Amino acid sequence: MKKVFLSLVLVCGVYLSYSQNEVKSKLEKVTIYPNKALVEKSVKVNLVKGDNKFIITQNATNVTSNAIHFSSSEDWFITSQNTQIQNLPEKEAAKKSLPQNVYSQYLVLKDKLDNLNAQITDNESLIGTITYQKTALNNLKAVKNTQEIDTISTIKTQFSFQRDEIKNLNKLYNDAVAKSTELYYQKNSTLREIESLIKKYVGGKKILTNENSILVSIYSNKNLQNETLTYSYTVYGVGSRYFYDVMLDEQTHKAVFSLKNSVYQNTGENWKDCEIVFSTSEGEYAGFDAELQPYYLDYNETKPQVKYRTYQNNVVMAKTARAESTMTMEDVATYDANYLSGSSVMQNLSLNKEYTLSTPQSIATNEDVLTIPLYNEQTKAYFSRFSTPKNEEKVFYTALLPDWEDLGLLDSECDVYLNNRFISKSYINTSGISDTMRFSVGDDKNIKVTRKLRKTSPTEKGFLSKDIIETATITITIKNTKNESVELSLKDQIPISSNSEIKITDMDLASGDLNANTGVVRWNVNLAPKEEKKIVFSYTVKYPKGHKVTLY
Repeated sequence: MKKVFLSLVLVCGVYLSYSQNEVKSKLEKVTIYPNKALVEKSVKVNLVKGDNKFIITQNATNVTSNAIHFSSSEDWFITSQNTQIQNLPEKEAAKKSLPQNVYSQYLVLKDKLDNLNAQITDNESLIGTITYQKTALNNLKAVKNTQEIDTISTIKTQFSFQRDEIKNLNKLYNDAVAKSTELYYQKNSTLREIESLIKKYVGGKKILTNENSILVSIYSNKNLQNETLTYSYTVYGVGSRYFYDVMLDEQTHKAVFSLKNSVYQNTGENWKDCEIVFSTSEGEYAGFDAELQPYYLDYNETKPQVKYRTYQNNVVMAKTARAESTMTMEDVATYDANYLSGSSVMQNLSLNKEYTLSTPQSIATNEDVLTIPLYNEQTKAYFSRFSTPKNEEKVFYTALLPDWEDLGLLDSECDVYLNNRFISKSYINTSGISDTMRFSVGDDKNIKVTRKLRKTSPTEKGFLSKDIIETATITITIKNTKNESVELSLKDQIPISSNSEIKITDMDLASGDLNANTGVVRWNVNLAPKEEKKIVFSYTVKYPKGHKVTLY
């Protein structure tokens, strides 16, 4: 009996020694990553020479011991640390105080909450996996052995694969983040239902509030008064989504990109009046300086010699290779623009940036999603109308941003506004942009366009001829129903023969500019108020008897 009594005395003594050294932490800074946060805190303590023990209170409920990192000093060092959650007896209080029918309702809500927590855990694991895959794909070199490259199609295949994979991962990531938002919304609603139920029948303080304390032992080489300990820990249960409001203005020729972040957190602690930093990096993981490869410049050759280049610190290739014999200079130029410069799909989808809010902010746990503006950037904007009636009989209004690269944009969703009016939702994907960023504002319903194709019947060229000829005539009608003048860029095309026996002749392009390598014809059309114009162009196709050729 005496031994039991002594044991109880020792246990109580340890507990009292911790209780007498209970200190409250002060929140200093929170860095919010896409799916987690780094919380930085400080605490003031008095150290005596030798062993010191403290209970540091007011920490996130889901922090674990191995996620906590203390600062170090020449005068003292941490000998041990652990965490313990101070749970209030919610279940017992509910069981004793609630009527039987209400308690049954409480249990249903608790089961729902447990299910939501399991889904949140699975979804956060999925987000982590996708993030890792995105990082790995962004760091993947397009070509490991440049000596293996001998054709355009080789590099094109690799670029296409990476572009498609990144698009798929982007979609999966956005879907998972959207699901997290919905799951946390359901969880918060369920928590409020439980809390409301218990407060109604039990009363008192919030029964659902838990607190995690850190038990820390410190050995000090000397007595120190009012010593500052700093520590940090990583917590999950955080969601962060970047998006832009893109404000386009025709009168001032400006485009304003307003970056915002929708954030929620379910860490069990309130981040109150502290420095908030939003980071686009994954956090915690060290990186390496990117390797630069040779960047070649040369004259254009008569037969295309393509110098493969390095983009966005990702190795493309550093070898001169001859393009396939079927490619013309225009093909190579088009490929160079659309695949090589466009191949910056391999760049980091979210640049490693940090945005520090200018004033202290508060983000409460278990609250709805909070939208926080981060910064505004503006650039020049030019507005043009484009139409390709062969594909779609519409005139599209487009904003052109030549200096978009100066903005350092993130790949993210955006809401597009024109003259303070919401137009559409879009997505900024810097990987597919060359010199000028284009924002489709939508189709201009005040300009009508139609396209009609008329073909002649196949006829023989002369009595003894072995050839058949057909003529195609295209009529494009454009009508401006507005009370102001407009200008638009119109394009269509004529076919290109890939068979020496099929010949395109007698082209009448109505003063359009023809790209002989692609068959694309362009017109710049000016329309006065209420004016209607017709553009009529034609071509003739000659081919051997006994064959069929489809004109379009």
